[in-house]
Amino acid sequence: MNNSALTVCAAVAALSFAAPATAQDDPRARLLVDAAWLDARLGDDDLVVLHIGRGYDDGHIPGAVDFDLGGITYSTGERGDADHVMLDLPPDLETVRAAFEAAGVSDGSTVVLAFEGRGMAQATRTLWTLDVVGLGEAGRLLDGGLDGWVASGRELSTEAARPQPGRITATPRLDRRAEQAFVLAQGNAPGIALVDARRPGHYAGDDEETDGRAGHIPGAGSLFFGDLFTDDARLKPASELRDLFEAAGFEEGDRVVAYCHIGLWASGVVFAARTLGLDAVLYDGSMREWAWDRSLPLESSSGGR
Repeated sequence: MNNSALTVCAAVAALSFAAPATAQDDPRARLLVDAAWLDARLGDDDLVVLHIGRGYDDGHIPGAVDFDLGGITYSTGERGDADHVMLDLPPDLETVRAAFEAAGVSDGSTVVLAFEGRGMAQATRTLWTLDVVGLGEAGRLLDGGLDGWVASGRELSTEAARPQPGRITATPRLDRRAEQAFVLAQGNAPGIALVDARRPGHYAGDDEETDGRAGHIPGAGSLFFGDLFTDDARLKPASELRDLFEAAGFEEGDRVVAYCHIGLWASGVVFAARTLGLDAVLYDGSMREWAWDRSLPLESSSGGR
């Protein structure tokens, strides 16, 4: 090989080594997108934008589909009853699959969640549910949500989208959900980082979860959902997220199991963990299931694991 060819090869190798991480090898780049990324892809055949919030008619990202969280969750009993579950994964995943399909989601879709205001948890809950139906690699969160889109100088539309129904045949991932029995048996075991996403007052036991019951699940560390995001609803930098997880008791190699009141805020912890490349699952029943069963233990403390 002559000197000229060697020089070219060296230059190519240097460029390859210096290239930034792509979405394929950087989970944050794949799971979190900004307004510019989304704007460049509007109109793509495989793109589905789901609008999360109540102000769809007032303005949404062009082409976005109005999506109701109620279509992928269910409640049992009457509000205030001991058996009432405010938010849970339906026992029949077919209803969940049908809700996504009605919004135009198919196996090959790229699905972006655009939320209103501080609605990050509704969006991350939707992303977690998408993971459960087998399309976890398809989901993206729009950093900053609808406000971030507007702040970037981009316009909203009031024209309602009429999506063509999609088709989902992916294999469900029920392993993305932790059951009560697992948390009871393994929540304080080595290799498990049990994380409480509620406010510190609930974690410490200063505020009751239900009548006469306060505190956290034994072995859990505290990581409040709201601390994951900035004031303008953007996910905090990876270094800050890792510090938050470590403060909650996470050690390298741990599997994160997150819970909150009803499985909403905890989905944000799961999402943040995924952007760091961590294995993370949701205890869907959360404290609405745990604390209302008086046979299950609770601990009170001033914080820490």
